[in-house]
Amino acid sequence: MMVSITTQTSSSYALKFKEVHAETKVRERSRRVSRIATLDGGSVLVDSGYTDTDRTLTVKAKLTLAQTEMLEYMIENYSLWNVVVNDGYYSCAPQRLRTDNGITTITLLIGE
Repeated sequence: MMVSITTQTSSSYALKFKEVHAETKVRERSRRVSRIATLDGGSVLVDSGYTDTDRTLTVKAKLTLAQTEMLEYMIENYSLWNVVVNDGYYSCAPQRLRTDNGITTITLLIGE
């Protein structure tokens, strides 16, 4: 899978990589559903549907040191990123960046 990440306010920071670790979570889905207890002992389900903005993208990849350092700079200085994966183009807020044993994990909250 191809992943492309850029900042929204500067074209100087762009990262594209093909080799994505096998545990990448891009296809996870959930609905906005809640259950409310009623006074008669029952419950009511409220289904507000599906939206991509409830999704969290978790991308795992083996990156070069230069790519990892660029991501570190981007997460420290830019609050919104443009992210392209196989199923879409998203505006995301980077939540977490972690590198462990040569594998970088990027956690992104989809905004739109």
